[in-house]
Amino acid sequence: MITTDHPAAHWLLATWKSLGLKNVVISPGSRSAPLVLAARSLGLKMTVALDERSAAHVALGMALKSGLPCCAITTSGTAALNHGPAMAEAFYMGVPLISLTADRPAAKRNAGPGQMVVQTDAFNDHAICSMELDELVMSSAEIRGAASESWLQAQRGPVHINVPFEEPLYGMCDLEAAGMPNPPQIAGNSEVSVLEEAPIIPDDLVDLLSCHDPKVLVMLGAIPEFLCASSGFEQLNERAAVFADAFGSIRGANAEPSAMSIMLGLDEAEMNALRPDVIITFGLPPMDKKWREKLTSWEVPHWHVGPEIHDWDMFGSKAGAWQISAADGIQQLVDALPGFNAYAGQWNVQSDRAAASLVKVASDWPNQWTDWHIYQRLSHVLDAKSSVHFANSTSARYAQWFNWGRRALHANRGVAGIDGCLSTAVGDALANPNRPVVLLTGDTAWLYDKNGLAVRPIPNNIKIIVINNGGGNIFRWIGGPKEEVVLENYFESPFAESMEGSALQLGIAYSSAENWPQFDESFDLWYNNAGPSLLEIRTSGQEAAHFYDALKSCLNRNEHD
Repeated sequence: MITTDHPAAHWLLATWKSLGLKNVVISPGSRSAPLVLAARSLGLKMTVALDERSAAHVALGMALKSGLPCCAITTSGTAALNHGPAMAEAFYMGVPLISLTADRPAAKRNAGPGQMVVQTDAFNDHAICSMELDELVMSSAEIRGAASESWLQAQRGPVHINVPFEEPLYGMCDLEAAGMPNPPQIAGNSEVSVLEEAPIIPDDLVDLLSCHDPKVLVMLGAIPEFLCASSGFEQLNERAAVFADAFGSIRGANAEPSAMSIMLGLDEAEMNALRPDVIITFGLPPMDKKWREKLTSWEVPHWHVGPEIHDWDMFGSKAGAWQISAADGIQQLVDALPGFNAYAGQWNVQSDRAAASLVKVASDWPNQWTDWHIYQRLSHVLDAKSSVHFANSTSARYAQWFNWGRRALHANRGVAGIDGCLSTAVGDALANPNRPVVLLTGDTAWLYDKNGLAVRPIPNNIKIIVINNGGGNIFRWIGGPKEEVVLENYFESPFAESMEGSALQLGIAYSSAENWPQFDESFDLWYNNAGPSLLEIRTSGQEAAHFYDALKSCLNRNEHD
């Protein structure tokens, strides 16, 4: 094999390939040339991403369905630091990711070379494992051993490997002639098993579940697709009060993401009647801040279930952690709880009442062209087998209101930033070319991450819908500045009246709609386009906020009726 003459680059990637690495995402640069040459010689599938911040999110997206780590490769300097947002997202979301950064030789870092920052342990607070592999001081066997260890650690979350290279950087050699035979092939798993065995329910949790008609409240928080359970929601919903994030732990769980719509208008006595004896959580903490505040105020024992590395104490009342996969934990809970639960029935009655109020206010609203009504329609018309990504802020919140069936849903809820939302969807599309991948985003998030499509190759199965409501509409949801001029100029801050220019720049098909007849025509064009396409839907941000306020008022009023 003809490959790079830098042994660290070859042995590192060759070892990872033998363990299951398939994809690398590279950003152009000089110091990383040995890594790029090694990846090409080894026959790894290579994606080129112009922007390093996007590249790392593309790599993150590639792992969502399979659970197999993907590697993002970058040159030295600030380019390396741009992997940081994706590393933080992967760390909190629990997604495998490898950041592979090239660096200046250790002996020359204090000489003031260009493109030099402190890269060693740069992501230490957001990495499962951080290593520097220096071919000048490490043997090939030591590099292979470190590569194997880092791959094992990457099954649990993000790993950072920093590799210094001395010039020249573009030399090639014949492995056999140089006396460097290929490493033995090691059977890698295509499926990631986070835990080897399924531990039984801890005794202290069993005690809380064993009383007559236990008041158990289960929160199914966001987790990556490869960790989601495929069944069990219906049985669990009969045995406990269940709230499921749209990006939660059971695919297709049709449950409220929080109880805030239910609890609007309930008096103190009614609230106390719904107080649980134990709260059991899976995945990330709930999105709704007021719901978290209510759960905290109840001061009841909280058990967290899952293999996450984080010691979540979401409500200040943590009683214990159960290290088990979501699928196994849900099944054991179903088996441990009685077949019918009156407490769950109490919540279901309140949920049905709130749902009826929601349907009434939505159908009676005089203007049916609002963000809420558009997301409602999309929940029905998008391909049932698609993977649907949501940008953060309002898009991820609208996702919580509707039943999306068994579609795979994802948002970067680990740190909930708007960076990387498009890039993550692009990675998903590249890794899974046989399923449609759709991104639902606002205009601000689209403009912030449009570099996610500055990749080669561009996936043909990616479709984007941009809800252009004039900037950061989230600030109208969360009670931002009251003075309209301040809100519009410094918080919503719209930066483009139309997304057509950015679509043309990226070379993707474009269509738009400002009303329902235009939507029906444009949606068909967008959906049936053979390649990547963008549908811009223009709405009023003020109207969206007015509808949301009316919805809350109606729920509040009807609970008092």
